[in-house]
Amino acid sequence: MSNIYQFQTEEQMYEDASLWVARLDRGLSEEETAALRRWLDVNPGHRDCLLEMAELWDRMDSLSVLSELFDPPVAQQQRSRAVGRTVWAVAASILAVVFAVNLLLPMSPWSGANSEGPALSNLETSDTLYETGVGAHSTVNLPDGTRMLLNTNTQVSVTYSDQERLLVLNRGELHVEVAHDKQRPLRVRAGSNVVEAVGTAFNVYLKEDESVDVIVTEGRVRVKPLPHSDDVSELADQVRDLVRGQKLTVRDSQALAVEEVDSTLINDRLSWRDGNLVFRGETLREALNELSRYTPATFKVVDSRIRDVRIAGLYKAGDVDGLLLALKENFNIDHRRTGSGVIELSLRDTPESVKSEG
Repeated sequence: MSNIYQFQTEEQMYEDASLWVARLDRGLSEEETAALRRWLDVNPGHRDCLLEMAELWDRMDSLSVLSELFDPPVAQQQRSRAVGRTVWAVAASILAVVFAVNLLLPMSPWSGANSEGPALSNLETSDTLYETGVGAHSTVNLPDGTRMLLNTNTQVSVTYSDQERLLVLNRGELHVEVAHDKQRPLRVRAGSNVVEAVGTAFNVYLKEDESVDVIVTEGRVRVKPLPHSDDVSELADQVRDLVRGQKLTVRDSQALAVEEVDSTLINDRLSWRDGNLVFRGETLREALNELSRYTPATFKVVDSRIRDVRIAGLYKAGDVDGLLLALKENFNIDHRRTGSGVIELSLRDTPESVKSEG
């Protein structure tokens, strides 16, 4: 059996939450109640979205019939929430029609049978594919207690057997908090490498050039290349053991030296888990390459004078407008959006810049 979970953007999550509030208001069938349970289990953020939309539309009483779905009960969650711009934008676009039209709509594909992860008893025959879109990130709680955090544009396949727990990272970036199981080690395969752990936490980033970055945040992992034959003796010198606070880059199937990384720098590097990007002196080109992972926008530096400008600060992942504003206010860098959607960056011409150029 194969299940596929494609995680949503924040806006899509609120749209589904709105539909569930509407269905709850007119009453759920047994099949819909089961589908709602699955939808809530897939992503911890779904529960918060549902509560926010119920409060927004003053439909908290509709949730009371399903109070057993929530821990603690919904009655204890009826508190004021600061609803962000995303909620209001979604509500404004669908509030007028959701009660009039969507009450009779069939369940969303997101709420269907494929939303439920495989039961532990079926793990030996189940392959499950999880993926996030550009700009989205999500958390997956696997049946054995392992927790996966998927970054933007990430796809990972999960297969459990009696011998191992195998995660195949097809693209993107993954942080894993591994549930201890000495009899079934957890392995992450990324490109031509395998990262093995028993009970630990680590980050794996498979880049577009097929190089792999591994950062250990807890415990110990072992990184080794995939054997291409039965003779693995020739690969022994490529095996690397990493402990907390260490990083390894594997490029062209060659493991580079293990690096010691300060905990602050690790937290900055993994700030995507909180939806942020932290720059500490990267060049403009490097910063734009990183930001491009979180947005479909395309950037082009058309002014050689700004290519090596150093960028520092905390930015919201995917917040293109926020970064452009910061570049304008702090670095005097202007932008222009072309008809093809490319954002061109150049130094704003001022008396000082003209003088220095001359």
